Amino acid sequence: MKTIIKRRWAIFVIWLIATILLTIIQPDINAILRQKGQEGTSSDSPSVIAGDILAKMNTTEGTDNLIVFYDEDKISEEEMQKIGDAVESIRSSSKELGITEMIDPFSLPDAKSSLFSEDGTTLMVSYKLDKKGREIDDIKTQFENKLDSVPVEFYLSGEDFINNDYLKASQAGVEKSAALTVIFILVVLVIAFKSVVTPFISLVAVAFSYLVSMGIAAQLIDKAGFPITSLTQMLLVLILFGIGTDYNILLFNRFKEELANGKSVDDSIINTYKTAGKTIAYSILTVFIAFLALVFSESPIYQSGVVVVIGVTILLIEILTLTPFIMKVLGKKIFWPSKNVGGHKENKFWEKTSSFGTKHPILVTVIILVLILPMILLHDEKLNFDTVGELGDSYPSSKAINLVAEHFGKGQAMPATVVIENDQPLNNNESLAIIDNITERLKALDGVKMVSSVTQPQGQPIEDFYVDSQMGSVTDGISQTKVGVDQIYSGLSEAQKGLKSADFSKASQMVDGTEKLQAGVTALANGLKQIQAGIDDGTNNPQTIQNGLAAIETNLSAMSNGVAILAENYGKLQAGYSEMGTHYQDAANALLAVKGALIQMQSMTDAIGNSYEGSETDSNFQALKQTIDQLSTSLSQITPESIAVLNENYNTANAGFATANKSLASMTDGLSQMADGLKKLKNGLGQASSGIDTIVTNMNAVNTGLSEMKAGQQQLVAGLNGFGEFGDKLTDVNDGLEEISSGLDQTNGYLTQLNTNKTFFIPEEALTNEEFKKSLDAFMSEDRQITKLTVVLKDDPYSDAALATVSQINDALSNGLKGTQLSDAKSGTVGTSATTNDMNDVLSRDLNRTTVIVIIGVLLVLFLVIRSFWTPVFITASLIGAYYTAMFIINFIFLDILGYAGISSFVPFFSFIIIVALGVDYSIFLMMRFKEYPELTAKEAIVLASKHTGGVIISAVIILGGTFATLMPAGIVLLTELAIAVITGLIVLCFILLPLFVPALIALPEALKKLVSKEK
Repeated sequence: MKTIIKRRWAIFVIWLIATILLTIIQPDINAILRQKGQEGTSSDSPSVIAGDILAKMNTTEGTDNLIVFYDEDKISEEEMQKIGDAVESIRSSSKELGITEMIDPFSLPDAKSSLFSEDGTTLMVSYKLDKKGREIDDIKTQFENKLDSVPVEFYLSGEDFINNDYLKASQAGVEKSAALTVIFILVVLVIAFKSVVTPFISLVAVAFSYLVSMGIAAQLIDKAGFPITSLTQMLLVLILFGIGTDYNILLFNRFKEELANGKSVDDSIINTYKTAGKTIAYSILTVFIAFLALVFSESPIYQSGVVVVIGVTILLIEILTLTPFIMKVLGKKIFWPSKNVGGHKENKFWEKTSSFGTKHPILVTVIILVLILPMILLHDEKLNFDTVGELGDSYPSSKAINLVAEHFGKGQAMPATVVIENDQPLNNNESLAIIDNITERLKALDGVKMVSSVTQPQGQPIEDFYVDSQMGSVTDGISQTKVGVDQIYSGLSEAQKGLKSADFSKASQMVDGTEKLQAGVTALANGLKQIQAGIDDGTNNPQTIQNGLAAIETNLSAMSNGVAILAENYGKLQAGYSEMGTHYQDAANALLAVKGALIQMQSMTDAIGNSYEGSETDSNFQALKQTIDQLSTSLSQITPESIAVLNENYNTANAGFATANKSLASMTDGLSQMADGLKKLKNGLGQASSGIDTIVTNMNAVNTGLSEMKAGQQQLVAGLNGFGEFGDKLTDVNDGLEEISSGLDQTNGYLTQLNTNKTFFIPEEALTNEEFKKSLDAFMSEDRQITKLTVVLKDDPYSDAALATVSQINDALSNGLKGTQLSDAKSGTVGTSATTNDMNDVLSRDLNRTTVIVIIGVLLVLFLVIRSFWTPVFITASLIGAYYTAMFIINFIFLDILGYAGISSFVPFFSFIIIVALGVDYSIFLMMRFKEYPELTAKEAIVLASKHTGGVIISAVIILGGTFATLMPAGIVLLTELAIAVITGLIVLCFILLPLFVPALIALPEALKKLVSKEK
């Protein structure tokens, strides 16, 4: 300390330069906060992970915001027209305004029902805003210029605008609190020291430490990504000015005592730091440990409180270096114009209460425990995360949300979003069925109002996507198919009978007969040629020739009749054959259609089996599946290829019939001409030669026709042989058709029973439908590997009921994915309620973890200071009692009296840190003085220490309590609750626990020994 006093001017210059430099180069942390925002949850929180997945899906940049139009007398048609014009103006200026996506009831009439309230008073326009580095206030001005012609009230709200208004409210609160704090401290110090110099000196010293620590913190926030929240600057102001002034009171009061004892300024400074300085070092150590414990917090909001560690470290350096400079330079003038250089007067209240506590330790301990223990044991921590609620209707953004809550329900304005990310595309029946199942699970939750998803884009099921809806048309189709199958069966049975009765072997006999006929015709022609030759030679016997010609005529007549009958039978056979061809082709096509229907039925039964949990044990379902599989197998041989082979055989046979008929026609003509020739032959042998020549010529034609006929008959035989094989196959097919008819009966019966089962099944053609593609685009990422479900809650998104619903949503999501092909998919819920729920979990864990660390840290410091076991334990117990008493009081005020849903989320945490970390300072003040009387008994020493430090502690409590009281005019519920909690805890600590409970606990062991000895 002597070195510091000696080099005081150099130290002052360093402080001055450091303060000026850090203040000049300090970045605007409020601007940083507005750009970055504040995160309440850690990066591995479920809502943050879900938000990252959703960010991958959204191809548009920006955050969700709203424009809310309101007219309490209902929006008229004329007003609606002007609103529409203004909205269109905004849409056309999207690029300028930074709007990347916009949904309004004018360009999207389908969205009107969800954007225009039923009472006709409120209309919303939803959009995504990309700030592009701009300040929200500047963006707000741009929007207002576009909306200045709107004849109704309008408000800009959403994430960006709410955060901006909250930050503005916090900043205004900091500025107001800082001003009031300075004024309050000045007044209290003037009264306490009866001096106008001491207050200013104290504030200047603390101001140096605040400016330097804030400058360092700002650089860390800007350059190193140090956590920042709206509470960062406020905490630093409150803690540094509060405890800094307390420490200065202790230092200046001790310095005043030393001067009053006639010591020199240098000796007074040295002695002050040996006593009060050591007390302050220990006190700052507890604050340091308490706020350093925030490093282990998960929440960035709590982590931001580590800035206090920087502040108290700089404060300690300031107290050890700059304050001695002030003491040395001013000396007794610090207390001007007061001429009384005595220290604080003895405090009668603390003296009497501590004396009473030591005299009646058992009674005091029991009474205080009876009062405080129920507060600890019955404490129920109800937190409220409603930022909008804290702003009330004081700001446009909160006014807008309150209007939406009143006319739509808050859940409509702040829905939750469920996201699922898979490593494979989700646009297939199996995945969509799982998504639809999850949709139905979420809709079944009590706290859920509506769920929209890719399978239910309007929040309602698409009936055509469910088996029960499809079943009606399916069963009708199956019934019609059965009728057709029965008809095919009947027709094929007749065809089968015909084919069986047909003697195709005679077709081969016809070939043989035709061949013999051809030989006879050839012989006849040769005989006629010989007759012709005989006539020409003149050696003929007319009678013999006449007789031969008569025989030939008779044979020709018989041949002509035979050919006529053959032609007639061929015609009939060809007509029947053609008719059979027509029927067999119809039958073949029908069989192919049945086979295709069975394949679709197989696909449908597989889908039902996958979605129907009891399918493996359902005997009816298994019988149905087995029947369909057997029917499909029985038709496996009926293929387009086999039908093509059959067609080829048919065409070959048909060609044979055509050739045969043509030949028969030629033969008939030839035979007629032969008959004419014979008549001429009989009329005169003179003409015999020419007649025979004519006959021979025609006989040659007949012979040629018979050759062609023989070839046609051979083709016919080949074709008919194919039909013989077809007839054999027809027997198998007909047996299968009988089974199909029976199976279709069973299928229809079973599917009719399944008609009540709501099983999702999307037809393949629907996946490529343009209308459904809109749903895919709206609810899935471009690669179709991410999908979202929008969940509108029934309750206020910040309420306990909504948080419980989010937990149920996460459970339903997990159960819906478990055991499916999406079991390995990433999933989660994002949105106001999801974030709040995660924050609730994080803050609760942080409070529990930090409570343990702080209590252990405080105990260690107290063990170091007091060097005993029980006294530190008693003091720590009193600090915990003060905290729970404060929580009980604010719960009673804000929950029971004012009817709030919960205490602002940050209040319990920071109240505990401040009450324990700063309250232990006063315990250290007391116990350090207690240690100055080693020659006295513990009871006497604590009473004397209380008498001498009571005034200092009361002044310090008034200073710190008054500092926090300056938060209340800020108008933010969080700050009001925090102020009341801290003030309540400090009052209980200062006027009950430290002066009464701690002395009673110190005297308690001796009192218990006496009580035990009396009983003996």
